[in-house]
Formats: sequence, structure tokens, C-alpha cells
Amino acid sequence: MTTITVLHVDDNKGILNLTSDYLEDALEEPDLEVRTVQRPEVALDVLAEEPINCVVSDYKMDEMNGLELFEAVRERYPTLPFILFTGEGSEKIASEAISAGVTDYLRKRTGTEQYELLANRIENAVASYRGRKALNRLERAEQALEHAADAILITSTDGTIRYVNPAFERVTGYSTEEVLGRTPDILNSGEQSDQYYERLWDTILSGETWEEEIINERKDGEHYCAHQTIAPITDDGEVKEFVSIQRDVTERSQLEIQLERTATALTRLYDVTTDQDHSLGERIDRTLEIGAEYFGYSIGYLTRIDEGTQEIRAATGDHDLIQQGETDPLERTYCRKTVEADGPVVFRDAPEEGWEDDPAYQRFGLRCYLGAKVMVDGEVWGTLCFADTESRDDPILESQRSAVKVLAQWIGYELERERAQQNLQRENSRLEEFASIVSHDLQNPLQVAKGRVSMLEDDHSGETDTIESIERSLDRMEAIIEDTLTLASQGKIVEEVSDVEIQSVAAESWETVESGNATLNVRTDLTIRADDERLRHVFENLFRNAVEHGSGSVRIEVGGLEDGGGFYVADDGPGIPADERESVFEAGYSTDGGTGMGLTIIKRITDAHGWDVSVRESDAGGTRFEIRGVSAEHPQPVGVSEPASPSM
Repeated sequence: MTTITVLHVDDNKGILNLTSDYLEDALEEPDLEVRTVQRPEVALDVLAEEPINCVVSDYKMDEMNGLELFEAVRERYPTLPFILFTGEGSEKIASEAISAGVTDYLRKRTGTEQYELLANRIENAVASYRGRKALNRLERAEQALEHAADAILITSTDGTIRYVNPAFERVTGYSTEEVLGRTPDILNSGEQSDQYYERLWDTILSGETWEEEIINERKDGEHYCAHQTIAPITDDGEVKEFVSIQRDVTERSQLEIQLERTATALTRLYDVTTDQDHSLGERIDRTLEIGAEYFGYSIGYLTRIDEGTQEIRAATGDHDLIQQGETDPLERTYCRKTVEADGPVVFRDAPEEGWEDDPAYQRFGLRCYLGAKVMVDGEVWGTLCFADTESRDDPILESQRSAVKVLAQWIGYELERERAQQNLQRENSRLEEFASIVSHDLQNPLQVAKGRVSMLEDDHSGETDTIESIERSLDRMEAIIEDTLTLASQGKIVEEVSDVEIQSVAAESWETVESGNATLNVRTDLTIRADDERLRHVFENLFRNAVEHGSGSVRIEVGGLEDGGGFYVADDGPGIPADERESVFEAGYSTDGGTGMGLTIIKRITDAHGWDVSVRESDAGGTRFEIRGVSAEHPQPVGVSEPASPSM
């Protein structure tokens, strides 16, 4: 039941109480609830704090008269009903009240009928006030509907359309006249199932709000995605109508689809580019297929550009002139623009963008194109391109420009790596050929010579010194040949590495050395990436070098460098003079008449790994070789309390 709250202002307390009692019993409906105050100033405070529907005021009061109070109320609450109920009745006061704009004017009289009359006046004034407020709300709501950016329609409970706003017309393409009296089924795209609509109707008929995305169809047949909210309009709990608000989210939905496609394509491209089980050619073919699908073209191709000629090295698509092996003068191709540009070259409609008379368009007929140049060793090698014979409506996104640029860079990197691999294989082949020549052309005659010397020993026993000198020369030649073969094989670039434990390989290498009373202490548990066999040669040569140049009880130590980026081999032998340390790795350096290739072999092995080797004085005054630049794992700091392996 509706209640009307009245604020009665009169400085006569008896009249206030009497009027309040009669008013609250005067009407059966609505209820009148009377709030009384004697002072106008207090009345203004009450209005500020409590919800009042109507003010009833006496005219003659001490603080201010009724019209002055009315002006104060109007200033704060312009539309609030105000009734002047006074015993000071005169035509002048009545005229002033009406001129001022009071809602009603009523003179106090004798008898109880006046309270019924006042109650009726209050009811009418409040009803009028509420009606105006409701009308204003409706007008504002109508303006909001008319100016809303979202499509809005109101239907009856059976789905008949009763109202659509201008935004509905813009979004759907239907005019108001075309849809009134019809149902929203005119927007049915066929994308939603019958179960979808059953759930929708079950929800809204039960008085609940439906909110979900839907794919609708415009008048021209184009589909669009809308975020739809349908709410019931009720009267006393009964559903009378439905209001539907549709926000066109097609662009957002397309962007989400594009992002999903991008993520999928980039994942697939990543898998292809990192796949080492297939050849580069196979991976490029897959890249062209995935790229064409992702970028939205029917053709993808990789070109090699050399001496003014474009050659198609790989291609996907059905264009007759864009197939593997096809060649054309660069000046007649689209790629001539690509190789000159700083970034990717893009066009969506060749004739519209000035290509109609271009020899490239006349020969290939490609209307849209996306291409980036491929750089190898700092020079233009070719181009990576995607194209189509149909023009393109969708713009090329910045992310797609970046993607084709990255793919072109990847191809360039792979071509550089392949070129380096081929050079490496050629270099290793030359070294193997050299080793074969040395082995065959020098070792065979050497063995024959040594056999002849043995025969001389039998026939010329009196020339022992001469024969022994010849034998020493032949032994030295054999050592030089063996070291030369080792140098050739160890100098090859390392192609395959594995995890190698320094502690283990050092211990195993030590077992191959005639160490005498020398000892080895390994003080690291460092694991590095290396060619296991060649790393053994490093330790064997360093250990032999220390044993041969040291005393019979030389102590050798292997440890990890403090920064964790390498390892060292140190001894307490005589050391190497400071002025000779720069030349120890040069071929032929020796202090005892050896071949002088042992340390050179170490240098070649470390270079082949991409490491750096240096020599300095050890803490014990001997020699310390440091090898840096290794790929290390789990380094153990130098100076651990106990060695990683026992002294040997």
C-alpha cells in the first residue's frame, strides 16, 4: 500500500496535533503519515534528512510566514508539493500564494470536514507530483532509448516487437516500420540451436534476466555478433513485456578470433622453425603453408635474388608463374620493391595503389602482397612473400607485419647456419685429406727407412754411433708425423658436444700418463659441454707436459675457476718464464727437444670448442693453464675443504 508522508508546519502545537490526528484517519488509501514541527527552520532541516512527499504550512508564524517558507522550500526542492493551510485568509494572501506558485491554498475553518478536504488536496497534489515525476522519467528513458548506441527492442510476452530504437535500425538494417508487429526471428542466423532458444525463453518467462552472446543476421544477410541482455518488464510480479539490449561486438569477436588464430599459427610456426628432425627445405615449405593460411593469402613463396634475377626457391599455391625453379628479371617482379624497403612491403589492391601499369602486375596479376627481405651475412639473399590474385579487404595488422619480418629473419639465420655448416664440412674434409696424405706419403717411406736401418745394424756393426743417430732422427720424424696427424684431427671444428664431468675425464686421462711419483688432485665437480674424446687429449697433454718438465714428485691440481666459467690445470714444477708464455702455444715451441706440438694441439682443441686458453704462474710457483668460455653446469668453487677426488 502506498504511503504519503506529510510535513505539517504550524507554530500552534494544539492545531498541529489535532490536524495530524484527523489527517491520518481521513483516507482509507493511501495512508497519510504526518510529521509535525512548530518552527520553519526546523522544517527545512527535516526536509534535508527525511523523505517528505508534501509540505502543509500555516501562513502566520513568528520566524517566517508561510510564503517565505515556501520560497525557501522551492529554492531547494523545486517540484515538491506545498499547500498553504491558514486561518489568516484574505484575497490578498490567496493572490500572493497563487502568484508565488504554491500547489494549493486552503483556509482553516470550523468542523472536521476541512480535514477531509485537506487530505483530498494532499492526495491530489502528491498524485500530480508523482505523475509528473513518472512522466519525466519516461521522457528521459525515451530519450535514452532513442540516443542509445546499443540496439534496443521491446516485445510482448509472445515475442511481438512493439518498439525498436534508431540504433536497432543502424545495426540490423531494418527500419522501424519493417519490424513492428513481427518477431525477433527475423534476425535468426541459424547459428544457434533450438536448445539455445529454449533456454532463453525458459529464463525470461520465469522472470529472470538472460545475458549471453548471439550471432544474428542483418537485413543484407551479413552475420554479426551481439552481446544480448533480455530483461522482463513486470507489473505486480507479472511479466508484461521484454526489453532486449544488443551490443554489436562483431569487431571484438573478430579480434578475439584473429588473436586465437595468431596464437595457433605462431605456435605451429615455432614448432616448425625449431624442428631439427626435418631439413631446412622441408621446414621452409611448412612455413610457407602455415604463413599463407595465417596471413590470409593463397600463395606463399621464397625467392633467391642474384645478379638482377629472381628465382623461386620454394612455393605454395596454384599460381603457374610462382613455382619452384621459375626465374624472372628482378625488374619485372614485386620483390624489387621489397629488397629496397627498410621494412615489409604491403598492398591490398594493386590497381588501386598504382600497380596497374607495372610490369610485375601485368606479368603475375597479384592484387595483394606482403613481403620482407631475407638477409644472409649482412647482404640481401632474397625475399619471403605472401600474395593473392584477389584484392584484400582486411587490413594487415602490425602483428602480421612483424611476423613476416621475423620469419624472414629466421630463414636468413638458418641459411647462414647452413652456409657455415657447409664451410665447416669442407674445412674438415680438407683436414682429413691432409691427414691422409701425411699418413700415406710420409709414414710409409719412414717405415721403409726404419727397416733399412735395422738391416744396416746387422751389416755394419762397427758404425753403431752413426746408425743410432739415424734411428734418433727417424724416431723424431715419426713423432712429428704423429703430432701432425693429431693436430689435423683435433683442429676440426667441434660439431657435437655432450655433458662431461671434469672430475671423471681428468681421472681417466691421468691413467694414460706415465706419472711416476707425480700426484693429481681434482678439486671441482664442474660439468661442461664438450667433445669428450678431445677434452681427454687436453688433459693428457697438460698432464704429460707437467710430468715431463717437473720433478719426479710434481703435484698437479685441477679445479674450477672462481667465476664458474672454466677450469684450470696447475702444477708446482719449474714453470714457464714470463717472457715465453705468449709463445708456448706456437707450433715448434719446446724446451727439451720435443716436437713442440703438444701445447699447440691443446690450443687447436680449445679453439675448436670456442674456448680461450692462457698460461700464468701457479700459486706454487709452477705453471697454471686456464681454459675459459666453457658452457658449465653446477660449478664447485675453488678451495673446497676436501678434493672432489682423491690424490692420485
